[in-house]
Amino acid sequence: MNCRACFSRGLSWVHTRHSASSTRDAAFFAVNNVPGGLFLLPDDDPRFPALSAQAVVNARELLLSAQPGALFLLDHAGVVQQVGGDWTSVTETEPDEIIGRPLASLVRLPAATYPEGLLGGDGRSNEAALLTRTGQLRVSVSWRRHGEVIAGQIERLAKSQGPQASSERQAFMRSLDQAVYCLGTALDAGQGNHVQRMVSYATRLAQALALGPEELQAVRWGAALHDVGKSRVPPEILWKPGPLSAEEFDIVIQHPVWGTEIIQPLEFLPPGVTAAVRHHHERFDGQGYPAGLSGEAIPMTARIVAIADVFDALTSARPYKAAWTHQRAAEFLIGGAGTQFDAWLVRVFVLDVLGLPLPEEGGAQD
Repeated sequence: MNCRACFSRGLSWVHTRHSASSTRDAAFFAVNNVPGGLFLLPDDDPRFPALSAQAVVNARELLLSAQPGALFLLDHAGVVQQVGGDWTSVTETEPDEIIGRPLASLVRLPAATYPEGLLGGDGRSNEAALLTRTGQLRVSVSWRRHGEVIAGQIERLAKSQGPQASSERQAFMRSLDQAVYCLGTALDAGQGNHVQRMVSYATRLAQALALGPEELQAVRWGAALHDVGKSRVPPEILWKPGPLSAEEFDIVIQHPVWGTEIIQPLEFLPPGVTAAVRHHHERFDGQGYPAGLSGEAIPMTARIVAIADVFDALTSARPYKAAWTHQRAAEFLIGGAGTQFDAWLVRVFVLDVLGLPLPEEGGAQD
């Protein structure tokens, strides 16, 4: 029997296998008022002409991509004949990997549903296990029998982490933090102290801005890795006690680009980290490097890291200068607000991170 199917949400095409040696394309039809969701019709059903007259959908264009779950069509033995909907995203498998195989090789129902399982009539289970390359996922499976075929859907359920899983994830994230910090401090011990303070300043500013967890992490890691590109600067230039020549300066300002290249293989880093590493020397007025970005075109993570970087550099002792007081460094940031730095971020940093008043609000004590 050649079967065709309709969904109440408006459907598309499905490829139905009739035997191991022959395949045939069947069209789906958009049906707006069909109770019960999915149903199948044989080719000679008298209702078919009426349904097809409503709207024939180009199957190969839609491919059931609008459906929220993974759709499947089984034969009487439970062998997958066709899949659709959001199959690949939900199941982490390609259609060719499962068509012609029992669905039971991918989805395990609770023991209470056996021995019949999917073959025992209509049903639904919220306790099914989806076997993926990385482990098992809890899913919901619903199915209906239509003569010799079974049609159904797989949907992922919201994850609920237990205390052990949550603890393991926290430990994993701490390990990543430590690895990122080690990479960022690979230059020397003095750089390590600078990075530690920078991470603190940048994180506190991000928290004062009420950034979300992912952005906060990107700021923290971006601050830790901001100068990793300096590892490619020749030591005689990087640690030169006197002023740099124009040629030497041209080499030093390549470090944001080199840093981006160094961390590019680290696929776990959020995009905001790369943005902070590459653009933390941009200026709000567009006169910075390497891209000459200006204003809000400079990524937020980079604008935050820029303020933390300059503030810590000013308040730290260097061979060529004494450490500035917090008050003097804050005044420098305020003087560069709107030109070198994002004025709003400077305001938040001075008031909420440093706890110092702005000039118009009176003097401050360091």
